[in-house]
Amino acid sequence: MLGGLWACGDDDGGGDSDAGRADAGTDAGSGDTIADIAAASDDFDVLVAAASRAGLVDTLSGTAEFTVFAPTDAAFVALLDVADEAAAIAAVEALGPETLAGILTYHALSGTVTSSELEDGPATTVSTLPVFVGTGATVTINGGNGVDGGANVTTADIAASNGVIHVIDRVLVPPTVADVARYAGLTTLAGALASQELVDDLEAAGPFTVFAPTNAAFSALGALPSGGALTTVLLHHVVSGSVASSAIPARASSLAESSYGDPLTLLFDDGDGVVINGAAEVVIADLRATNGVVHVVDAVITPMNVVQAASAAGLTGLLGAVEAAADLPGGTSVADALAADAPYTVFAPTNDAFAALSPTPDADTLRDVLLYHVLSTDSFDSPVLSTELPTTATGLETLNGADIPFVPGPPATVDGAEIVIADIVVTNGVVHVIDTVMLP
Repeated sequence: MLGGLWACGDDDGGGDSDAGRADAGTDAGSGDTIADIAAASDDFDVLVAAASRAGLVDTLSGTAEFTVFAPTDAAFVALLDVADEAAAIAAVEALGPETLAGILTYHALSGTVTSSELEDGPATTVSTLPVFVGTGATVTINGGNGVDGGANVTTADIAASNGVIHVIDRVLVPPTVADVARYAGLTTLAGALASQELVDDLEAAGPFTVFAPTNAAFSALGALPSGGALTTVLLHHVVSGSVASSAIPARASSLAESSYGDPLTLLFDDGDGVVINGAAEVVIADLRATNGVVHVVDAVITPMNVVQAASAAGLTGLLGAVEAAADLPGGTSVADALAADAPYTVFAPTNDAFAALSPTPDADTLRDVLLYHVLSTDSFDSPVLSTELPTTATGLETLNGADIPFVPGPPATVDGAEIVIADIVVTNGVVHVIDTVMLP
């Protein structure tokens, strides 16, 4: 029912904004509550009916202070695409109290915040969902009435004994994660989602967690990829579930897939702020939506290859070994080979494992050791996830040419090395972290 109600929200009408001004002369010293002022006005009949149906009149008549963004009757009529105020009242009264309460509490902030005290950016409403305030010559909410779902303040600072009313020319719509991108002014992201027809997907029930790059992040990236490549990049910013910044895991699967059909992995470091894939930092956290949560990030999160994942995971010992190893026959470096498009399954030793390696192998030996940690692409034509490893003890052919003994466990081991982190899925394969350097 709620989806049907808001489906008419594309109309640009907030009606006659002067209507809000007509009753702006309420005496600030009269002692009238927010509920009193709304009831006494000719411009808030639909709002009053909705508040009554939602059981919020007593709340707005009490001593607790609120800042209310109050849509006019004309705003409700325009949103609902009905003939008149009476039809709008009938429409809102047909909704359940909980639905209406969710909508109306999205129009209120706790405490008294005058127009001069409003600040640019997100403000948490009583519903716990954010509105996005713009403070220019005209105060705007959710991008203003030039944005679908946004509103302009037409009359500010109607003082009440328990707060303040700012009249707005549109009804505010509680946002989905897709709406947050538009309301927050993340225009490049919003445009990219629309171009790839992903908006409807992110307006579904979810829940979703979206890591939303700023406009500056997209500018720094340069030219956007196109077609399916752009879709992959965008979906790489989305994970299933609603994950608050305080509950960010060490890794998660995004909705993007590798060319082998496996969900790509995001790596998180929350040691000093939240950093994703070693590059993108969360700069605004926990923008809640009706179907999840949005965290704004300062860089575009591009899918990683094996070498980039090792860097993001902090596997400095492995990276050092890759750089120090002799080139492959034909002159290709190990680093370039592991960045190439191939179905690699890599067993990546931890830093402690490399630190325990003594003596340090020479460059040729180091190359052979590293190739012993990568399964043969001739024998395995797609990356081998942990769930696809053999269920019985066997040998696994490597790029070194030798087989590594595999025991399914638990714990699963390769040549005696325990798999301590499995299934870091990257664009060109999968990485399993192990606790020992294996020697051929």
